[in-house]
Amino acid sequence: MNDLRKTQQSFARKAQAHPEHRFGDLYHLVCREEWLTTALQAVLRNTGSRSAGIDGMSRKDLADESAQTRFVADLRDELKTGHYHPAPVRRQWIPKANGKQRPLGIPTLKDRVVQMTVKMVLEPIWESDFLDCSHGFRPGHRTMDCIGTCRSRITTQNKYFWIIEGDITGCFDHVQHAILLKLIRQRIRDARILGLVEAQVTAGLMEGGLFRHTPEGTPQGGILSPLLANIYLHEFDRWWWERYGSLTPAEKARRRRMGIGNWILTRYADDVRH
Repeated sequence: MNDLRKTQQSFARKAQAHPEHRFGDLYHLVCREEWLTTALQAVLRNTGSRSAGIDGMSRKDLADESAQTRFVADLRDELKTGHYHPAPVRRQWIPKANGKQRPLGIPTLKDRVVQMTVKMVLEPIWESDFLDCSHGFRPGHRTMDCIGTCRSRITTQNKYFWIIEGDITGCFDHVQHAILLKLIRQRIRDARILGLVEAQVTAGLMEGGLFRHTPEGTPQGGILSPLLANIYLHEFDRWWWERYGSLTPAEKARRRRMGIGNWILTRYADDVRH
């Protein structure tokens, strides 16, 4: 097992054992060659790396090992010296099944690598906090697992007979940055990591040659965005658990006698079923 994986596992154990612990001294990991190289390889394996951000660089520009080595070295130097600044994302509209269009924000390759590295640092910590009702964009969780969970609950024995589906309209586009950063601070006290996250979500976007500020939201298409959305919506999951999910069998039976239904939450990113 390499040092990167050992570090991630130590974060997960620490987070699970100490729910109130705030992690510091993390930024140096984002600057490590091993972490940046691992992040770059993960980005290049994704078919999305064929699409360029506003700088025009895509996977084909890093086809050989020497180009990748230079890329990592230059990015590492920018991060260590504090000269790294994310670029605005390139907005692209893609069609949805219902005939409408969904905005996609395509970061530069450099920003995708930084986002991936930050994700590698943060994800093991929050994976120890997330509840089992959350399925979307999590390691080890598949869409079919979410569907299977819903099916298994619709039984006479469980006494759940209906599925109500909901969607949080424009969830990614309306994430409030101040609230998001406040939630991240509950676990992270490294100001430079917090600064990286804030810089990514406030970098703005380019559309039709025009720059637009992004006072709210986290762009769909960003590697870090699904994790940030889950951190944001984890507060909703916690509210459900404290009010409904932690009810004892006796409490649920009493509610049924009173004609009050019980419900179980199943969330896949911004799609909600209960």
